[in-house]
Amino acid sequence: MLLALLGTLHAADNHLLFLGNSYTFVNDLDQVSLSLFAAAAPSDVYLAVRLAEGGYTLPMHLAEADGTMGETAWSDALVTGTTEWDWVMLQDQSQIPGFPPDEPTFQESLAALPPLDAMVAAKHGRSVLLMTWGRREGDADNPTLYPDYLTMQSRLEAGYQAYAAAIDADERPAYIAPAGLAWRHVYEANAAQGVDPLESGSLFHGLYSDDGSHPSPLGTYLAACVVFATITGEDPAGLPAPDAVPAELVATLQEAARATVFDETPEYAYPWRSTTTPGDSGDTGQEDTSTGDTATGDTATGDTATAAGRTSCGCDAGAGSGGAGSVGVGAAAVTAWVRRKWHLRSARG
Repeated sequence: MLLALLGTLHAADNHLLFLGNSYTFVNDLDQVSLSLFAAAAPSDVYLAVRLAEGGYTLPMHLAEADGTMGETAWSDALVTGTTEWDWVMLQDQSQIPGFPPDEPTFQESLAALPPLDAMVAAKHGRSVLLMTWGRREGDADNPTLYPDYLTMQSRLEAGYQAYAAAIDADERPAYIAPAGLAWRHVYEANAAQGVDPLESGSLFHGLYSDDGSHPSPLGTYLAACVVFATITGEDPAGLPAPDAVPAELVATLQEAARATVFDETPEYAYPWRSTTTPGDSGDTGQEDTSTGDTATGDTATGDTATAAGRTSCGCDAGAGSGGAGSVGVGAAAVTAWVRRKWHLRSARG
């Protein structure tokens, strides 16, 4: 169905493609974002397509797109199809970006970005890295590396900045949609008000679903507001929200997104700070056995409850096999050292 749909779509005012996992498909981040764009410019034409599976990593998205997995919705969207994209959101598995830079799984994600970005460029679009949020209580699977939310968020931010550097070029600046930093804005605002951010009933606590990892409808709306502000350079204030977001919290979440993008990330490149726009840059053309998460896989053509295999170290099997740092004696030594030091485990989502 998706292949047929994409085959009929050509130039529109704004085409958005979301590549992610359960952090993207829980509560339909793509459609919530789309509703903001449409409300802000109702006379324009918008399209948002989501390609997401539980626990997917950037190398998994690349394998789906480059023909390794045969003809897929990913290969149609990014290679063989006729639809062009203005913006492609790239969201990695939720723990990997904060892993040490020499850890092979991190290196595999890093290595997947240039070919993915080249595919986006061939579709005359721009890549936007969707920085996710740390887990509310830290990561029980990696307690030394991620003992609490703030530490995990700082590591994720550093990882996404490294990801951006891997695809940044003068003619194609790398963009980050800092959703996780909007989470941090809410955390710090709660703390400044004398509210324990981890206490049930706080706004920060409410950004998460019951597992303390995936977003609640509030968290998804906050991420959508960040996506909107990142791409358009416009304040999301006054835009609508899903019914699942209490009316009295809408303005607070919009302000958190606004402050994060416009006030708190002056060092970040944003499209509206750039002199180039898509097409002007020379472009060529959930199941979690560790944490108890139960979100199933999802693609734009329907839910598919797939579960990637797991190695003895707890990593997603095949999460970058053949990628940078994944072969050779040196890589094996790094793997052993990193896992002894950090006891790293990656999970679904």
